[in-house]
Amino acid sequence: MDENDRAQPDKEERRLRGVLALLAGQPAAVVCQQYHICRSDLYKFKRRALEAMREAMTDRPRGPRKPSRRLAPEQEQEVKAACERHPTFSSYQVHRALGDGAPTPRTIQHVRHRLNLPRLPKRAAPRSSAHRFSAAEQQLIRKTITAKLYLGPYRLACDLRNQHGLSVSPATMKRRKRAIKEEMNPPLAPTVWRRYERKHPHSLWHGDLMEKVTLTYENRTAYQLTLLDDYSRAYVFCDLFREVSVITTIKAIIAAMRSYRTIPKALVFDNGPYFKGKLLKLFCRRLDIRLIHSAVYHPQTNGKLERAFRDDMNEFYRRREKWVLHELRRDLPEYIEYRNHVRGHYALRGRPTDTRLKEQNFYALPAVLDRLESYAWCERGCRVVGEHGLVRLHGRAAYIQPRLSGQKVRCYETLEGLEAEDAGGNCYLLRRYRPDICRPLRSGKDQTRPYYFTHLRRSRRAEFAAPMSVESHRTTALNSPRITVAL
Repeated sequence: MDENDRAQPDKEERRLRGVLALLAGQPAAVVCQQYHICRSDLYKFKRRALEAMREAMTDRPRGPRKPSRRLAPEQEQEVKAACERHPTFSSYQVHRALGDGAPTPRTIQHVRHRLNLPRLPKRAAPRSSAHRFSAAEQQLIRKTITAKLYLGPYRLACDLRNQHGLSVSPATMKRRKRAIKEEMNPPLAPTVWRRYERKHPHSLWHGDLMEKVTLTYENRTAYQLTLLDDYSRAYVFCDLFREVSVITTIKAIIAAMRSYRTIPKALVFDNGPYFKGKLLKLFCRRLDIRLIHSAVYHPQTNGKLERAFRDDMNEFYRRREKWVLHELRRDLPEYIEYRNHVRGHYALRGRPTDTRLKEQNFYALPAVLDRLESYAWCERGCRVVGEHGLVRLHGRAAYIQPRLSGQKVRCYETLEGLEAEDAGGNCYLLRRYRPDICRPLRSGKDQTRPYYFTHLRRSRRAEFAAPMSVESHRTTALNSPRITVAL
């Protein structure tokens, strides 16, 4: 035994005897000298002893008695009979078998223990212990599975038994094979979704088509072209079309810009042909708009609009028995008014979208908004006019002025069609360029039909280079249409 362990009881004994001697009336100096305790410690121990004695002598009120787990003889016999009738039941199962008024499962456990009523297992105990594979056997199993991954678990078990004399169940082989495959090809990390939201209205517009509106009498699909503001979740543009092209998309963007008197900072589209092309790309570049296309097969980038389409289908389209185009287009503005000004949104804490649209405090210049069509054009190369003013376009014949035969004209695609400009600056327009000229050749009859250019008095494309006439306080160099006016 350690010397410190022996000295501890002696020290406590001296303190106790010193306190008792002081309480008996001996002088403090004598007690301190006799028991080797300083005067301050002696009085400290005396105070502690008196507090402990006072605490021990204080009467305490009795608390409530714990309820007894003793049952009436009739109820105890009923529990005993149930436990003997169902020896494999747990106390909870016996409680349920007895029905209403039965003792608690804990009380049933006490009755079982007091009456020595055993609970039997549902199946007999195994007579032999389970076989555990040794390290060498596990290595052999792993080597066999790795060498023949193309075999199933039953064939692998047969090969092990016939070649190495090792009996393994097909279920075990299946489990081991699955574990080896997971080691060789670990699962991908879970996708971490990035949730984003712009901080100001008209910072980002989402654009997409809903292609689920099948017209009742026409046996064809109508397309709902929608532009949604990311910050406010408001529909800045929504309409139905039988056919949609990149021209339709640009006209929808222009209509939304003029409606809200603004120019968005960015546009998000998917990879559809109506959202791509040189015409849309140059239109956005000239207006200083960032054009973003989502990843292929990744609709989550446009998730806000995809979720809005589900609401449109439930709240507008499925409430109608017939889907007639002119009726849908007639009633669609009323639904958009409800969606933007009445309907609450979970992301906005139940508020409508117009509460965030009212935060808009910068507006585009009217001079820019009036000539938005002049920004939508792109060059389509040069053509040499043939005999009788014939110009070949995508395998089709188009005729321009015969006096231009042998001359070179420069072609530009605009929202109105294909515009041709000669050396003298005269412009000619071929309307319906995309639906008629750019469509694929399906028969020989398409090549025989002629198309004609018409003289164009006013060219929207030419207005792009013309200077803007605005008030003196707004005129700087308006080459950047991003210049806005705060109201």
